Amino acid sequence: MATKAGTAARGTAALVFSRGCYFLLGYLAVVLLAREFGPTAYGVYGVIMAILVWLEESGRYAIPSATAKLLAEAPAGDAEIERSALALNLGLHVFFMLLLWGLAPWLASWLAIERGAWLIRLAAIDLPLFGLYTAVQAIHQGHSHFGRLGVSQVAYAFTKCAAVLLLMLVGISLEKALLINVASTVVGLALLLPGIGVQWTGRWCSRVTPLVAVAVPIGLYYFPLMLRSSLLLGTLKILSPASEEAMIGILMAALNIARVPAFALATVIVVILPSISRALARDDLAAARHYLNQALRFFLMVFLPACFVLTAEPEWLMQFMYSKNFSGGGLLLSILVVSEGLYTMQAIMGSTLHAAGEMRKTAVVIILALLPSLIVMVLFIQIGGVVGAALSSVVTPLFGISVFSVAIWRRFATLLQLRTLVNLALAGGLMFGIDALLPETKGWGMLLHGLGLGVYLAVLIVRGEITWQDIAAILPSPRAQGQPTV
Repeated sequence: MATKAGTAARGTAALVFSRGCYFLLGYLAVVLLAREFGPTAYGVYGVIMAILVWLEESGRYAIPSATAKLLAEAPAGDAEIERSALALNLGLHVFFMLLLWGLAPWLASWLAIERGAWLIRLAAIDLPLFGLYTAVQAIHQGHSHFGRLGVSQVAYAFTKCAAVLLLMLVGISLEKALLINVASTVVGLALLLPGIGVQWTGRWCSRVTPLVAVAVPIGLYYFPLMLRSSLLLGTLKILSPASEEAMIGILMAALNIARVPAFALATVIVVILPSISRALARDDLAAARHYLNQALRFFLMVFLPACFVLTAEPEWLMQFMYSKNFSGGGLLLSILVVSEGLYTMQAIMGSTLHAAGEMRKTAVVIILALLPSLIVMVLFIQIGGVVGAALSSVVTPLFGISVFSVAIWRRFATLLQLRTLVNLALAGGLMFGIDALLPETKGWGMLLHGLGLGVYLAVLIVRGEITWQDIAAILPSPRAQGQPTV
């Protein structure tokens, strides 16, 4: 189990690294767009992209998740599952595109976006390509080809960044910015297709039924879950006066920074689903528990210092990244960093339950939480405006985390080991506490905050929470002859 766990750890580390590069490049593109557009125009871009990302991410975690799960459980893979997944996911995203094209005029009117119908339809062109891209990603995920997935992610982000830099030279517009997503998807797809190993001859829909059986409950879970950003920005735009439109752009800019650690650590979800699925298919409950413990431990161990860095001087960070036009976003950033961490924690728990075959349970929980979440959102926006909207995003994931924790404990009789929880609480408390005692600094003076990070790392090493085995587990090593992968 140790070797298999090491493979999973190396897969997690490789994907975290590639996602770090992915987000660095992608985030540079986002920062440049925000600087070029300004808060108001960037707010419009953000609302349109929130709608597109909602559909794309909902689709990403439905059929592709089912594909990765079924391939991981199959002893030697299943070519018919792969072909059926490609056909089914493409069909679903074509449907999404047609639906968005039809609803575009109504959405544009409802959200009060000038030329909104045209812009929304332009954004929708990416949907069928993204459907193919995520289906191919799932096939590689099911076979634990984490390195190839990482290369594709970096190329995707590099294309977006390079395209934005080009637009800055020739002239930028909302239309051109939306088409960048299409170009990025094409590049990412082109890098994954050659190594997919799919046999193109044969039946293409023979395994649709088992895929749908797994994908529907997963989709019913992720569809409302991924609605949160679109719902937040859309509700805020409808309820806010025209004079507050710039604050929507500032909120979106703060959200982009807050998502950096959560996005990178979401790779835990990519690894844990096939790993736990395969372990349970072998009736190896001990391995499944180990993967769960390590996933939660890894997430919290990395997220705490990342949260610390982003909240040390949030107002300076917002203005440094985006310009003084985005001043006033520091408080929003601090709140949203916590929110994104909670949502990622909920997603890791949900993925664990999916691997255990409890997709319907997670779907019911999220669907039941949708209406109360909307009520909380509207209430908080009415009371606190943009800040209230950010605070509502902290409250809403707590219900899902609580319910999922109980469900996981009943299924696996474990969550995070108490010793690890105590060590992280001690190290994190000292990190934030020591930083609070330091004198206030501005700009590059935030390098003093490195003292808190040093204390955090030292405590974890002294307490034995970080060991040489942890480091060795994520380093490349020669694979034993005939050793299976996880």
